[in-house]
Amino acid sequence: MTNGTAVRAAVREIWRYPVKSMAGERLDDCELGADGVLGDRCWALRDEKRGCVTDARSLPALLDIAARYVEPPVPGRTAPHVELRLPGVPPVTSDLPGVHDVLSAHLGTEVTLWPRVPADRREHYARVYPEDMTGYLTGLFGVAGLEDLPDLSQLPSEVAEFQTIPGSYFDAYPVHVVTTGMLDALAAALGRPVDVRRLRPNLVVEGPDQADDDWTGRELRVGGAVLRVEAPCPRCVMISRPQQGLDVDRELLRTVHRSFGHNLGYYASLVTPGRVSSEGRAGAAEG
Repeated sequence: MTNGTAVRAAVREIWRYPVKSMAGERLDDCELGADGVLGDRCWALRDEKRGCVTDARSLPALLDIAARYVEPPVPGRTAPHVELRLPGVPPVTSDLPGVHDVLSAHLGTEVTLWPRVPADRREHYARVYPEDMTGYLTGLFGVAGLEDLPDLSQLPSEVAEFQTIPGSYFDAYPVHVVTTGMLDALAAALGRPVDVRRLRPNLVVEGPDQADDDWTGRELRVGGAVLRVEAPCPRCVMISRPQQGLDVDRELLRTVHRSFGHNLGYYASLVTPGRVSSEGRAGAAEG
């Protein structure tokens, strides 16, 4: 550890996202392992026109699709099929022959739905860069120029070469943590509460704002598991996208850039696997 002793934190909410960039489901408890929350981001869409794994940064309508597992995931086994609920059409499952066509029609471009594939199939995970890199990066982070971009140096080096970390559909690390202090500070800066679904955390835990006590480099004990807090989470346009009854909110991203130095939340990896329970009350699958 590089920043003091381990921190123990009570868990208020647990979220799992069976399909990358689709709406998640809130859980009462979960198993935390090397791949994060059991069953998290075991599926993703591939944009066949661009030839790469895609997400809601490129295809915002993904956020309006709710995903849940047909059967509960089991450690050490292939992820079960998922049921997808799209606006205006009956639910479809990942084993339906026409599922790719249904998703492509909803998203307006040809896509295919994929389970995670082995890490050695690196071409599946390869990053595809647009010709206009300046326009892509400034648009992605909602900033005026390259000098305004967040510091990405604490993220794994693989993010420059791959859309997601090979062998997974994670952008950087397997667990994303947000604290209650961060949510309170964000609400104060914005002048209104923020629906946590916009931030897409795996864990909402009791803790301070990053400005008051930065946990980067420390170990975090949650339930029976221990995490290593690897890096702050830089925010992009995805938090401003409309989703599941939430309207577009461009001021949210501007506030994060202006008041929080682009970062809100932490990326974490597993030190010790274990079971984690939420002290909050989870309902049925939520946005």
